[in-house]
Amino acid sequence: MKNIKNYIKLLSYSILICCITFPVLLTGCGTTIKDPVSVTGYKLNTYVTIKSYTTGGHSTTKLNQILDEALSMCDKYEMLFSRTHPDSTLYKVNSGETKVIPAELAELIQAGIRYGEISDGAFDISIGAVSSLWDFTADTPVIPDSGHINTALSSVDYTNIKLTPNSDGTFTIEKPSDMIIDLGAVAKGYIADKLKEFLLKNNINHALIDLGGNILCVGGKTESSNFNVGIKKPFSEKGETLVTLSLNNVSAVSSGNYERYFYENDTLYHHILNPKTGYPYDNNLSGVTIISESSLMGDCLSTTSFALGLEEGLKLINNTADVEAMFVTNTGEVHYSDGFNKYIK
Repeated sequence: MKNIKNYIKLLSYSILICCITFPVLLTGCGTTIKDPVSVTGYKLNTYVTIKSYTTGGHSTTKLNQILDEALSMCDKYEMLFSRTHPDSTLYKVNSGETKVIPAELAELIQAGIRYGEISDGAFDISIGAVSSLWDFTADTPVIPDSGHINTALSSVDYTNIKLTPNSDGTFTIEKPSDMIIDLGAVAKGYIADKLKEFLLKNNINHALIDLGGNILCVGGKTESSNFNVGIKKPFSEKGETLVTLSLNNVSAVSSGNYERYFYENDTLYHHILNPKTGYPYDNNLSGVTIISESSLMGDCLSTTSFALGLEEGLKLINNTADVEAMFVTNTGEVHYSDGFNKYIK
């Protein structure tokens, strides 16, 4: 048996940002600036960057404070949504320490359940008992024991999650004691949408939110120019761009087998797991990119569409309003949804 090839693509950005310089312009939302004001931090197990391309009518000091506050919001949401942090609310739900959860956690769980229904279980947020067996960040990752996988699969079924609203705005959650909810496939999209809401409330109408490759454009770069966003070619060691998109006030989210993976005996094992088998999906897809107004929807649909495969995934997207997608096969073929071309630069 060959040694496992230890080159996991941890924190590999699925989206590359291509910036354009432009002169200072006066707009209705404050002064548009040539060089964006930016904050970056390691949050949510990835690098998060927020760039403002406008002053929003604020002083430089105030603008930096706003962006710092937006960045710190990631810590708040990690303490709600993290499967692994022992102080997070979700961790306490999974361990049986609490059944009462805040509305934001309930909202994200409800979104996960909805896409479980849409995909007929191909996407399932109750897969945590299985996903916790796979450690794609280990120095020497290994394939979990098949018996352990089969045991973990017995707890996977999103239909066994029940949410009941309480009079104080919280929710009561009921689930089997051995079920582990994993929101890793949907949390970044939800958080990006919340960051956008915060920026808009502070008059920041031209900004770029990058949560480890999940991109959300707040407006355009200026009133008259869009953001250029390059979609990375799967498994490109040099970060080669497959296609460049022109985006304004939309999200671009990619999911693929090139993000976190390892090889054993020349077989690729990646992090998008089939809740029916407990092993990575093997459906001839390398990646899916979703363009949508909501980053949460993009996050949910990118994983769901990957799980469904090319034919069913395209059918889902073409029947979903105001959403477009690009599918890349293992052989490098590119397939677009009906309206995707309007975003290609």
